[in-house]
Amino acid sequence: MASVNQGKIPEYLNENLIRKSLVNGFQDESVAVENFNITPATSAGDNYMSDVFRVRVEYRTISNEEEPCKISLIVKCMPDDGSRGQMLKELDLYEKEAEMYRSVIPELSKIADNEFFSAKLFYATQTPVRMLWFQDLRPLQFTMAVRKTGFDFDHCALVMKKIGKFHAASMLYAKQNMAMLEKHFHFHWYNPDVESRSKLLDGILEKNYAVLLNAIEHDWADFDPNLLAKMKELSPFYVSKFEKCMTQKFDNGFKVLNHGDLWCNNMMFRYDPVSHKAEEVIFLDYQTSNYNSPGLDLNYFLSTCSGLDARDRIDELIEMYHGALSDALASIGYSPIPTLADVYHELDRMEFLALVSVSSLLPIVLMEDTDIYEPSFDTMVNDDELSEKRRKIQFSGKLYRTIAKPLLKKYDEKKLFDV
Repeated sequence: MASVNQGKIPEYLNENLIRKSLVNGFQDESVAVENFNITPATSAGDNYMSDVFRVRVEYRTISNEEEPCKISLIVKCMPDDGSRGQMLKELDLYEKEAEMYRSVIPELSKIADNEFFSAKLFYATQTPVRMLWFQDLRPLQFTMAVRKTGFDFDHCALVMKKIGKFHAASMLYAKQNMAMLEKHFHFHWYNPDVESRSKLLDGILEKNYAVLLNAIEHDWADFDPNLLAKMKELSPFYVSKFEKCMTQKFDNGFKVLNHGDLWCNNMMFRYDPVSHKAEEVIFLDYQTSNYNSPGLDLNYFLSTCSGLDARDRIDELIEMYHGALSDALASIGYSPIPTLADVYHELDRMEFLALVSVSSLLPIVLMEDTDIYEPSFDTMVNDDELSEKRRKIQFSGKLYRTIAKPLLKKYDEKKLFDV
């Protein structure tokens, strides 16, 4: 018996494919599916590059013939449709993520004394579309945190400690697997192996920056007109300066394997059932992982996910990251261990990413729910009336304005708007 509900479920998500995922995940050919139920696993705006479904299954095996077993899986589908299909190909998103879950993350976990870095991968296939099947983390009491006010200090602290351990494990892994990293994880958003890029990302960044400038000019009272003039002067160079930041070559610092998309929707938390305090975090969506400066993950997360209270304590969070990184490196006998000054150097190196994140991603993080449109990758790319409404809604939020104003002033003091 099978049932599907709550939205459009692809026909290819059928019993045969479910069985393949279980057989592969359990390494047991005796799996027989008895019943399954498929529902959407995310809300509109939670995932832009994929369609995600929850599959609850009842099954039997030779070793469990009397009573059916139950399991819940998450399937991440990446069909080759619309603008996102073009991005999936251009950035090798499926290939990267499959490699991370199949090969890299299990090794990082071993290096880090079996640290829980990700859900278990059950099955990866490109037939009939790109798909990744994972264990569902919800039965393990992991859930998404509220993103629309930003994370408080305690949530941010957990992320800093976890990503510190992840980065540390990747540094030892890199010593042993540099050729593989340089082959598969040598870029983030700008793939040097593509002869003619689509410019979709550039278009998104340019549109969002233009809407930000318009919102500041017409709706943000008391904004420094001199700073606005500088921001306008940057416009023709905004995307090229970002590309230069993201593709820079250097040998005067340290590198790690970055998660690559470390924002609120790509992590889940487990909470103490009594105190309701966040106890553990686990990361999702490793499709843009790349070997680069740790300033990439740090700037991206801290600029987009920190709530108001956490933003007043950024230095503490960076110290927590360095402490976790240092302790983890010491425990595996790695040297030399980067100093806190080294970490700040990497943050400074990649800080233009923070500016771009505040100008493009932070409005999405803080945006209130609306019935005007359904968020999607196409509405980020398109120039139609609906897409323009989306951009205006995102940049009109009071919380976004409250957070962005002092950050833009800070970026000016650090000369990020200079051309």
